[in-house]
Amino acid sequence: MQPLEAPRWTGRMRGGYFGNWFFIQLIRWLGVRPAYLWLLFVAAYFTIVHREAYRASADYLGRLFGPLPWWRRPLLVYRHFLAQGVTLVDRQAVLMGRGRIECVFDGEELFKPHLEQGRGIILLGAHVGCWELGGHFLGRFDIPVNLVVIERELAGIQQLLNSMTEGKRFRILTADEDPLRSVPILAALRRGEIVALLGDRSLGGADVETSFLGGRVRLPVGPYRLAAASGAPLFQVFTVRERLGCYRFATFPAEFISREEVRSDPNAAPARARRYAERLEAVVRQYPFQWSNFFPYWEQGTGTAPATQPI
Repeated sequence: MQPLEAPRWTGRMRGGYFGNWFFIQLIRWLGVRPAYLWLLFVAAYFTIVHREAYRASADYLGRLFGPLPWWRRPLLVYRHFLAQGVTLVDRQAVLMGRGRIECVFDGEELFKPHLEQGRGIILLGAHVGCWELGGHFLGRFDIPVNLVVIERELAGIQQLLNSMTEGKRFRILTADEDPLRSVPILAALRRGEIVALLGDRSLGGADVETSFLGGRVRLPVGPYRLAAASGAPLFQVFTVRERLGCYRFATFPAEFISREEVRSDPNAAPARARRYAERLEAVVRQYPFQWSNFFPYWEQGTGTAPATQPI
């Protein structure tokens, strides 16, 4: 049996330059609530027009809730698009200093002692809820926060967003398949800083095949190799929306992985990635509409997960 080839994610934002510019101006001049209202129409537009994203969302929701009747499928997809829109508006509003968004921290006592000792930490999140907000609010510790993102967004959109997020409390570090990209990340950890990255999408580099929502996917093993190379503890974290205007930053106990373990056991990092997939599945089942996935994620024909009821 040939190992599956994971669908390649482009990393580019949907909506284009004008769409992002429009919402930035709407938030700037009228506030967050009018932006929420406008999302009702934008979500409907994406549900009707963007067929590839619609199919990807329907595939994901079908794996969660089981086979969907024709009349219910577009309603759930619409809800999925709408939830994604709310997350994007909240993110932009907070980074622009225009939103009254709260964030409750659960488990910060697990990683705070490491920071007080001057030790860098790795926060491994996912495209669930709004992970950028978690990084922004971590700035209250007065310790540099570095969010690792991929360098595939359109230059014009990236420039637009950079110009509107001067109030952010984190730095951006870029990553892709180039091994040299890891040098500044390692340097940040050795300076005792926070490095936050995502573990739910493969970029085509070192990864592992695992089960997720009844199908087979590929997840990166880079975060665990980074933890081994740096000696930094790794914490799984998720920043999810509990209700409109309120997020929860949930932290799980630290994982430690040594260089010797990675060198002696080829399955050390992949095994941790598979356990991460189990944790991620539990989170998306609890917050089904907050996982931002609108591209083909699974190998075709890998089945569906047992049905659950939407929240």
